[in-house]
Amino acid sequence: MDYELVIIGAGVVGLAIAANLSKSKSVLVLERNPSFGMETSSRNSEVIHSGIYYPQNSLKARLCVESNKKIYAFLEKYNVPHRRIGKFIVASGKDEIPELERTFLNAKNNEVLGIQEFSSSKLKEIEPNVNCVAALWAPNTGILDSHSLMSALFSIAKEKGADFAFQHSFSKAEKKNNLFQIDIETKDNEKFSISSKFLINAAGLDCDTVASNCGIDCGKANYKLSYAKGHYFRIKASKNHLASHLIYPTPKKEFAGLGVHLTIDMAGGLKLGPDVQFLNNRTLDYSVPETKREEFFKVASTYLRGLEIEDLSPDQAGIRPKLQKQGEPTQDFIIQEESDKGLPGLINLIGIESPGLSSFLGIAKEVENIIYYL
Repeated sequence: MDYELVIIGAGVVGLAIAANLSKSKSVLVLERNPSFGMETSSRNSEVIHSGIYYPQNSLKARLCVESNKKIYAFLEKYNVPHRRIGKFIVASGKDEIPELERTFLNAKNNEVLGIQEFSSSKLKEIEPNVNCVAALWAPNTGILDSHSLMSALFSIAKEKGADFAFQHSFSKAEKKNNLFQIDIETKDNEKFSISSKFLINAAGLDCDTVASNCGIDCGKANYKLSYAKGHYFRIKASKNHLASHLIYPTPKKEFAGLGVHLTIDMAGGLKLGPDVQFLNNRTLDYSVPETKREEFFKVASTYLRGLEIEDLSPDQAGIRPKLQKQGEPTQDFIIQEESDKGLPGLINLIGIESPGLSSFLGIAKEVENIIYYL
């Protein structure tokens, strides 16, 4: 046996699992890119979510709420830049109030800390440029520097003895003599195999392909992904005074995302996004078309005064691995040990989209608990 545990993927989830488990096991992390966190983990809003929206008793709700209780202490300990900035969820018209109330009740059922209702007059004193008839206040929502977070997790894992193989791609795995025989290919097309007792699939955008190459029928297991692209537009610096907190619209029922919201980065800049555009293929296209500017301006203007269309410029895009197709209800995370499929020791993490970044502590602990009881 070469390693006790091999992790496929060095995004925030793979790094967190490595940091957690390398204290007790020999760990190798495989990553096809030249460094960690070059895909979904670094192309997002960098928001620390509180667990407001997700269905009660779902993994998304439980792991996000659990992580939120611990994340600020972790970020302080490892000097990861962050701000507990808080966010407002706003109803721009009276027709949105029932859904805002449903969101508040869901947050209470999920035991989100500090969530409270806010009147429009009270909000106007704090955010005079925000237009709303009612709002919710989530004080434990925040922002962080995702690259610094991943750098900290990488350092923790390395210090505990984890090995990392960048520009090494997973090809396939088979179970032989109670070990996984894992085929790997380097960037120079060299091929070799290693063995491991446990195999963790944290491959993000390719997690269904990895599962398939371990021998799982992803159609039968409901592991097949849809790619959803999210675009962001930056607001010019002279308008940074328009808001000092995160501002989110009231979510739509059976939301595919949280709506085009206003976020603040660690430098104090404002940006809008993401939208949700389901893709017909799996091309990693991160371009941001100028033609979307009017759409973003129209949505943001419903809740933010003082914005002009000329204030917006294309910023970045990310692609999210979703378990639902366009028009279907949002699906939960899948964190599944595969003994029932004849592959004991394989743990698949499928559809780890938002709030995956916020839930890294809870996800890592969940995987540790699964391994502990095997």
